[in-house]
Amino acid sequence: MRIYRVATALFALLFSVASMPPAVRADDAASLLAKHRAFVGWQYGDGAVQSLVLEQTYTDESGRVTQHVTEQRIGLAYRRDYQSTKDYESDYSTGFTGNIFWTTSANGFTVPLIGDRAKYYLAYDVLFNEGTSELPATLKGTATVDGKTVDILHITMNGALPYDVYEDPDTGAFVQAVLDPGGEYDFTIKIASYADIGLGKKHIGVWSYGNSKGQYAYTKITLNPAVSATDLHPPAPSATWTFANSQPFPIRVTAQRIYLDAKVNGVPGRFILDTGASGIFLFDAFADKAKVKDEQISRAHGIGGSTKAYIRKADSVEIGGNTLKNVIVTSFDDKHRFQDALNNEQPDGLIGFDVFGGAIVDLSLSTGTMRITDPAAGPAAAPSGAYPVTVDLSTLQPRVPVKLDDKLAVLALLDTGGSSLVLISDQVEHHGINLLANRDSGFLGGNSAVGGIGDSYDVTVCGPMARVSLGPIVYTGTEACESSAWDLHSALLGFDFLKHFDYVFDYPHGVLYMKPHNG
Repeated sequence: MRIYRVATALFALLFSVASMPPAVRADDAASLLAKHRAFVGWQYGDGAVQSLVLEQTYTDESGRVTQHVTEQRIGLAYRRDYQSTKDYESDYSTGFTGNIFWTTSANGFTVPLIGDRAKYYLAYDVLFNEGTSELPATLKGTATVDGKTVDILHITMNGALPYDVYEDPDTGAFVQAVLDPGGEYDFTIKIASYADIGLGKKHIGVWSYGNSKGQYAYTKITLNPAVSATDLHPPAPSATWTFANSQPFPIRVTAQRIYLDAKVNGVPGRFILDTGASGIFLFDAFADKAKVKDEQISRAHGIGGSTKAYIRKADSVEIGGNTLKNVIVTSFDDKHRFQDALNNEQPDGLIGFDVFGGAIVDLSLSTGTMRITDPAAGPAAAPSGAYPVTVDLSTLQPRVPVKLDDKLAVLALLDTGGSSLVLISDQVEHHGINLLANRDSGFLGGNSAVGGIGDSYDVTVCGPMARVSLGPIVYTGTEACESSAWDLHSALLGFDFLKHFDYVFDYPHGVLYMKPHNG
């Protein structure tokens, strides 16, 4: 029987090789890209399209326009300003200087986009700015898109994630693109049509993402207008700090959380200091008490899901004698999920990114103090014995490169406001990490749940993890839980890990320092 199976497999292999089409030539791909270039009438760098101003809308599946975008562009460099309609998300901006991709919070605080996130945006940028036709390409075969057979070309570029374009061989139009095919950032862009922009040139005009029925469309494209490099700079923050106290002030550090006192519109409250929060979140009752004005209906998103929320504007948020003015905040009514009966605390909200985004924050858990200082004086000095951490702030949350059990590299969210656990994907067992084999009765079992904004989600297996390594920092014997809520290369490091360090958060200069202490 064993010989029969080998022989059958060999026959199948020979048959498949014999029936394969001849190897494709590089000039097959080149001719397809040349046809695309002729279809659109230009390519990046040929001088025909030096600048653009583009007006864009997003229309959801119900036919409602929920977002307007204004984009200014010089070559690959750009700035996009997103303005949402009522009952949607807050406004923000993104851009590319030619060297650095950046994004802002709702309050205008700017962070760089680094690592694979920047490689993703570069691939997207090149696709939409007709840089594809001058890049190395190979023909991968054919596919059927909307009932038509199209050719698939695989595109590679130094510094960017690879992507596939699906080209109509009759016209040369791209009908679809897949960024990072089969990878962590695998993402499909369906191109519905191209728009004429003048002088015989075309530009992608209408498109959608994945299986979404909503559509993006350029409603107006101006070819070669006057756009300066200054026009592409990030906007000034709409919220502004007044730094009146550079001295440490007290915070409360418990076994699971960090609490600090603050005043919103002059009304005192107690808040969870939450590095995992992408902004400032108030519970509805406190927001009403502090007379924080409603702006629009929204959604608040967290590791447990999402919930109805309101985007509001606070006149002031005062922390430790320093005041953040004209502040966009979000409020919601899930305060019961954050009640801390053990420490007799019912917080009034979560303090997150927008406090860190425009200031330097020294957080000393060993002494129970915090200090806020002005970043205009320059980057924070590295504390003695501290480790500088490369921090990815693209989601307005600190994510850092970590290795699990010396086997799996992940990007881990540092979350002082979330679970005390280490949370990881339920796919880690395929990479030699088996929590179940290590589990004893002291750890949570199946059907347990971890809560956050919106809801709770199930964890399947919990147990001790041998090692969590963050550069030279190694943490052993921590409790970890698996969940389908996490991607394979994502994780969360909760307070049980984070409470062993003092920190300097210098987000304005893109650095985070972590210093171990004995507490």
